[in-house]
Amino acid sequence: MQDNKALQAGTTHNLGQNFAKVFDLKFQAESGGMEYAWNTSWGVSTRLVGGLVMTHGDDVGVRTPPLLAPIEVVIVPIYKTDEERARVLEAADRIVKGFGAWERREPGRLRVHVDAREGVKPGAKYFEWELRGIPLRMEIGPRDLDKNQVVLVRRDTREKKPASLNTLAEDIAELLSRIQADMLIVARERREQHSVREPITYDRFRELMDGEGAFVYAGWCGDAACEAEIKAETKATIRVLPDEEFRSAEAPRTCLRCGRPASTEAVWAKAY
Repeated sequence: MQDNKALQAGTTHNLGQNFAKVFDLKFQAESGGMEYAWNTSWGVSTRLVGGLVMTHGDDVGVRTPPLLAPIEVVIVPIYKTDEERARVLEAADRIVKGFGAWERREPGRLRVHVDAREGVKPGAKYFEWELRGIPLRMEIGPRDLDKNQVVLVRRDTREKKPASLNTLAEDIAELLSRIQADMLIVARERREQHSVREPITYDRFRELMDGEGAFVYAGWCGDAACEAEIKAETKATIRVLPDEEFRSAEAPRTCLRCGRPASTEAVWAKAY
């Protein structure tokens, strides 16, 4: 998360055959005999929503990756007179219908909402949709229509730029893909910037845990007592024993705390 703590968002467990034996759950094995089934447990909950907010959110509100957003594009009409309102809303409706036709040719996931509420100023609508984290805002007013364009505003970077009505669907689809990729890059870079992979002393480890926190890749002797002492002294725990592809290039040789030979590499961090 952005405060450099870990969040256990989804768990998997090998439950073995205990439950299968209790419920007499069997299957016919390849050998022809009957065997008790092996069960697994996969736990995913609304904690994933919290993980999304804490990973991507900012001081304005939520920032939602396009693939997860219930609304990817919100259209905010801008007008002053009834005549302008009718013209702008007609154009917004035409744009949405154009997206529908484009989707039938190029199946995808474009989810669009027109905020046509009356009595609410455009600035208030901007704030509300930014708070909710909608990835892309489309501003459309009479002067934009005169120029055959709209204005697109990214939620993640707040970047604003015009887009032609002639290629709007294609441009928006490309921009949403870019937002998705950019948000992932930012999150990964932040994680790596606060990951420590080089050899570290226990004193330095304690300083990190008492300070801004980090993900520390370090050796562990395999002794549960050693892990418990680290938790008592720093509130940090083992978050994962990384698979080979995620391990450090050079395996740690000694345990982070006791200095005995390391039996494995572990990722240590404070967690919620």
